Amino acid sequence: MATEAPDPRTFKSWEDAFQYPIPVVRKLEGQLRSNAGENREKLRSLVGASYRDLLDTAGTIIDMEARMEQVEAKLAKIGQNCNSRGLDRTSSNAVKMDIYNRSRDLERYTFASQLSVLRNCPIVTSRLIRGEGSYLLIAKVLVISRFIHTGLSQSKHKPPMVDKLRDKLGTLRQKLLRRIDRQLASTAGDSTTLVESMCAYSLATSSTPTEVLQHFHRVRKEEIIKSLRHNEGLSKHGVDALKLCIQTCQDTQTIFPRRLADSLSKLKAQPLVQDPDVRALHELNLDIHDRWIGDKARNYTPQPRHDELQKSEAERILDQWSKQAISAFLKSIKAALEQTEDLKAVASLRQEVIETWILSGARMTGVKSANVLDDLRDAMNNQLEKIVRNRTQSLRTIVSTLSETLQAASLTPEEATMSLWSTTSTSIDRSNGAESFKSIILNTHQGRDGKVVRVVSTYDKWIESVLEVKGIIKTMKETRWDDTFADDVEDSDDGFGESKQTLLSDDDPRLLEEVTQGALSEALLSLGKSFAQIVNRSISDQGDRSVSQATFILRVVREIIDRVPRLRLQDKSTPLATPFTSDILKPLHATIAESTVHPAIRTYEKTAASAIKAASKSQILWEGNPPLPTQPSPSAFRFLQVLNKSMASHGSDLWSPAGVQVLKALSREEVSKIWQDLFDNMIATAEVANQSGASEQRSDVKAADDSSKSEEGAEKSKHPSNAEELRAQKLIQLLFDILYIERYLSTTNKSSTNHIVQMMHAASRIDKKMFSRLNEKAADYARKTYLLFALLA
Repeated sequence: MATEAPDPRTFKSWEDAFQYPIPVVRKLEGQLRSNAGENREKLRSLVGASYRDLLDTAGTIIDMEARMEQVEAKLAKIGQNCNSRGLDRTSSNAVKMDIYNRSRDLERYTFASQLSVLRNCPIVTSRLIRGEGSYLLIAKVLVISRFIHTGLSQSKHKPPMVDKLRDKLGTLRQKLLRRIDRQLASTAGDSTTLVESMCAYSLATSSTPTEVLQHFHRVRKEEIIKSLRHNEGLSKHGVDALKLCIQTCQDTQTIFPRRLADSLSKLKAQPLVQDPDVRALHELNLDIHDRWIGDKARNYTPQPRHDELQKSEAERILDQWSKQAISAFLKSIKAALEQTEDLKAVASLRQEVIETWILSGARMTGVKSANVLDDLRDAMNNQLEKIVRNRTQSLRTIVSTLSETLQAASLTPEEATMSLWSTTSTSIDRSNGAESFKSIILNTHQGRDGKVVRVVSTYDKWIESVLEVKGIIKTMKETRWDDTFADDVEDSDDGFGESKQTLLSDDDPRLLEEVTQGALSEALLSLGKSFAQIVNRSISDQGDRSVSQATFILRVVREIIDRVPRLRLQDKSTPLATPFTSDILKPLHATIAESTVHPAIRTYEKTAASAIKAASKSQILWEGNPPLPTQPSPSAFRFLQVLNKSMASHGSDLWSPAGVQVLKALSREEVSKIWQDLFDNMIATAEVANQSGASEQRSDVKAADDSSKSEEGAEKSKHPSNAEELRAQKLIQLLFDILYIERYLSTTNKSSTNHIVQMMHAASRIDKKMFSRLNEKAADYARKTYLLFALLA
């Protein structure tokens, strides 16, 4: 069987064809020749169909060959011209051209970007300051603006507005520093705000942590001194200043050095331009301008010396500042205290400042709590004592007021004769319990006219100002310091222990009380001396003016004496001695007594002399056996009546026991002279009568023109015993008048007998029993009539 020939197109190589037998190979040859013929025919037909395309391809090949020849020619020429020097020169020129083009664009873009950012920096800063933005962010903007300004200042074509922007930024920088100082001085914010403000200050001024700490202490110290310069609200500002001292120490220990160092180190993390907060400021447009604002501004990263301050150094600086701050506080508090005269303000300041120090003073390092407390006590106590002394010394205003009143015109008759009945002529308001009516009645009875009330009102105001310390001392004593701070654990370390209550509530008020009592005694003593000088000047005047002045002074003195017991700071304390001794008051009483006694003496002198010269004496009111007078003579009664009315005319309020004693002594002295003269005249008349009676018996009867005299003489000569009896009756009546008047003018309870009484007793020839009866009758009638002469009784 004939072997089938395989398909030669399936062979992978020519060697596969010779694996078959020869007949098969020959068949394969035939098939291949047949296939070649068929392919030739196909190719011929295919080439004939694409002949034109082949012609175009051939033309293209020919054209490419021509161009290749041109390129080869040019390359050959270039190869001949390309040496190393030429290439270097060409490359250098190309680089220079590129650099020129790029620098021209860079300068133009940089100038525009820097100017744009610099112009917007004041706008951004102002907005942030007005809106109380972050001080650290403002400081970052100012630092960037400083570098941009430096770049613009070095430009060849610097515009004039750059300097104006620099000045504006400088003003904003000062405003920022003031805001930072205000934030550092305030205790309203927390420590985080303080740290941020300190970082802003460090960045804006390129300060080290030590310089920041010193600046922080300086600002707080200035704020302490400044707060004490306010005249109003001394207590509040004083406590705030002390709290600021203590708070500063606590803030320093909290912030320095670690927290500030950590915050400053964060500024090194990235350039300021890359800070997210800075890039978020839309006015600056840093997304566009940051590549053109200059390398210094774009790449500046703060490098603060955050680790420059060590803990030991911070503690040393804090201890030193604490001493200076407390010293400045004490000095300022003393200066502020010197400007005030308000006792309550000083006492309130003492209470609150000492309380604040005891509660928080131990937290302030570098100072001893006990020493500061002593200094505070001394400052407050000294000022309280100074105010008390000044107020007690202001008692001199009473002397000046009194002197001014005395230098004015004398009292008008209406003022000199104040009467209770004159108050009925006007309508008086009787509402509110008739307080006004009672006040008018009392003032009228006491002789308190407008001038007296003015002086006394000045004295009352002085008393109120001085007695204000009474309530302060009471408050100081009632304050329980040990109870208030019993839970203070650190209390045992302050150097006081349990003696705090003794110092603050016992020693201090006792010292203030002693100073007040001593100052009051000195003031009253000085007042007495001043009044003595005024009295000497007043009594030197003559006439009614001296009497009106003495009356006015006595009324003022009486009101002051009545108010002296009110000056006691405690109910159990010893009352203050009155400043007005008898040496001061006696001349005043004597002046008024003289003007009172003399009219009554003149009246009595006339009436008594007339009664003695009377030719007869009535014995109708004589009683007993032998009869004795039971009533004084009209002249004696009228004398006491006139004297009493004269006393009442000056004012019943003037006649104090001392004044009455002076008047009685003066009246007795003057009336004793009258009695002596009356007795002498009676004795002399009796002697003359006896002598004339004896001579008339030896003489002849005279002429008719003298008949009346001779008859009278004859009648007397005939009845000499009647004349002697009449003189005896007059002597007895005068003796009764003396005993009766002495009941009112005697300065002791017992009726005093002087030599005049003894002489009259002897001349009247009455025995002791009759004299005793006469004395009893005079005492009995005095008891019946003493209400008629109440001022003397």
